[in-house]
Amino acid sequence: MTVDKHTERGPRRGVERLAIRFAARAGATGFLALTIAYGVMAGGHLDDPRNPFYGLPGQIAGFFGYAAQEIHISGLERQRPETVLKAIGVTPDGPLFGFNPQRAKKLLEHIDWVEHATLRRVHPNRLEIELVERVPFAVWQRDGARYVIDSTGSALSTLDAQDFGDLFMVTGEGAQAAAFDLVNHIEGHAALKSRVRAAARVGQRRWTLYLDNGLRIALAENDIAGSLVRLMDLVTRENVFERAVGMIDLRSPERTVFMPLPDSENDKTVQVSSVAE
Repeated sequence: MTVDKHTERGPRRGVERLAIRFAARAGATGFLALTIAYGVMAGGHLDDPRNPFYGLPGQIAGFFGYAAQEIHISGLERQRPETVLKAIGVTPDGPLFGFNPQRAKKLLEHIDWVEHATLRRVHPNRLEIELVERVPFAVWQRDGARYVIDSTGSALSTLDAQDFGDLFMVTGEGAQAAAFDLVNHIEGHAALKSRVRAAARVGQRRWTLYLDNGLRIALAENDIAGSLVRLMDLVTRENVFERAVGMIDLRSPERTVFMPLPDSENDKTVQVSSVAE
């Protein structure tokens, strides 16, 4: 008995076509399901406790040993752990599928209060986060608003300036960037440090100090150190902080100008040459 080869191939080809169609449809359906699932998870729709599927991604990840069951955060002084986890998209017992420590590090270090971040994922379900917060250094006032800044002049937007009334205050355009240098100079003069309440940056070139008794002191543009030495010499010899003086002008290296208080008996400008000092 002979079998027609064409007749035998016909059913086989039909079965192959059906298998290909089934595989294609199954693949498309699976891809669509994965896309929808990702959209639901990425959109935070499973993060609502009222959702009947709340916590499902974490439960699935936990079944396979990839849930964030151990999270250790160190280095926090003024911030909360929840803020850190929200920034990197991690929740306790949530999934760690696709978590990238290097990407999370970049996300954290783009936050203005984070100076440095180190992240380690210890497989399968432990996450270690070490942070170094920027330290509040001064308060910068600009256009009526106040910002807490660190020693580099970076504003720490999450901190309320009203909570840091003990910090040195600087005002004016560019004051935040030059504050560290000024404060370092003032630190070397204890008698002045205890009296200064604020400093204004003038024309982004020089400083005017404001003391607790209202006295203003205009410093030289390119010689803060020299200006302070001259000022403290006047304090030692003339006790100028306690005299009826409204302003001491040290901008010129050749002379010191005293401006009396408006209601003083001798309401006129007095010049003292540098030689006399």
